[in-house]
Amino acid sequence: AIAVPITALGSAGASLGLVTEMSGRGVVSANDIAVFTSICMCWSGYLSTHIAMMDALETKEMTGNAILCHTIGGFGAGVAAHLIYMVLG
Repeated sequence: AIAVPITALGSAGASLGLVTEMSGRGVVSANDIAVFTSICMCWSGYLSTHIAMMDALETKEMTGNAILCHTIGGFGAGVAAHLIYMVLG
């Protein structure tokens, strides 16, 4: 299951494709899928986009900070999805 968010760093579509197989085998629950989806939406391809974005803004020195903040945001999104699922589920 850890492969899902790690794969999202490059492609959210590829990472969520892993969930289909795990779901078919009964390895993940709906709560897991909610967490995966929230992390993947936040992390989708950000390693490739931050470099170009910071370069376009002429602030390459901020690339590391931007990636760190985005990483924390992905974890926060996963925690929020879990808590919301627990309350509403």
